[in-house]
Amino acid sequence: MASKVDLPTHFRDWNASSNASDGATQKPIPQKAVWKRPWFIGIAAAVVIAIIIAIVVPLAVVLPKKGKGKHDATVIVPLYIYPKDNSTWAPLYNSVLARPTLDFLVIINPSSGPGTTQYPNDQYSAALRQLSKYPNVQKIGYVRTGYASRNLTDVISELNTYAGWASKDAAFGIDGIFFDESPHEYSAEAVDFMLSASRAVKNATGLQAKKTVIRNPGVIPEARFDDANTDISVVFEQSYAEYQSKESDLAALKDGRAHHCYMVHSVPGLGKDKLRDFVDDMSKRAEYLFVTSNDKEYYEKFGSDWSDFLDVVPAAKRQ
Repeated sequence: MASKVDLPTHFRDWNASSNASDGATQKPIPQKAVWKRPWFIGIAAAVVIAIIIAIVVPLAVVLPKKGKGKHDATVIVPLYIYPKDNSTWAPLYNSVLARPTLDFLVIINPSSGPGTTQYPNDQYSAALRQLSKYPNVQKIGYVRTGYASRNLTDVISELNTYAGWASKDAAFGIDGIFFDESPHEYSAEAVDFMLSASRAVKNATGLQAKKTVIRNPGVIPEARFDDANTDISVVFEQSYAEYQSKESDLAALKDGRAHHCYMVHSVPGLGKDKLRDFVDDMSKRAEYLFVTSNDKEYYEKFGSDWSDFLDVVPAAKRQ
């Protein structure tokens, strides 16, 4: 009989484990799916972040920033231009039609007021009918107050003349009154004069529903002129250069941009980008704006910057 050979311990352990596994199927050690492994998750997250950056950064550069404090504005147009024929107001017609989301307040001024006749003449009649076709236009009648020195009866008579236009043709309907040469220095008489004139507008039969009252002192008026019957106050009507020195005073006004109007003339050639910045800045403090490059006869012709100005006025999008 052959003698038994003792195997080294490490061979015996290996042999025993091998025999024990004979006839038995070993289960493989379960493996994690690749997409669940930490290294894969880290790489995927990095890729997603890179894609987001690649998309968002260029858009942030290209698209306008909505958080810069821009406010929708309305264009006020002192239209002191006699409509000789259909072409005279064509720049206004074309601009209004091309910008349906932009609102216009157009100041109608036949003769430093409504004129001496009961109704507008043929040229004005044709022009008013054309303006009435545009839903984004309100027509405002011009009345001069002479800084509250005119006879109040004459002032009220003129605003009532405008109010009576609609009785001849609905297209002639006037939506409010622009009181030019409104006083800004306080006196009890001036305050009473303007209060009576404003109330007469609100009580006038024939004016359209809003019966908008606009006063034009051209500068910041004394606070005691404030009254609930005045919708808009022209707190600045001067040159671009003068605006630079008055900007801090205008910014200090507390009664809100919805009641303020700026009319700026003699605007230099800024270029469209700088003009946009200028208009955006004004729109933060005044809802009603007018800008012209004209340095004389400011409102008797359309300025060279007319279209550029309208292009940069912030306006609400309508459905």
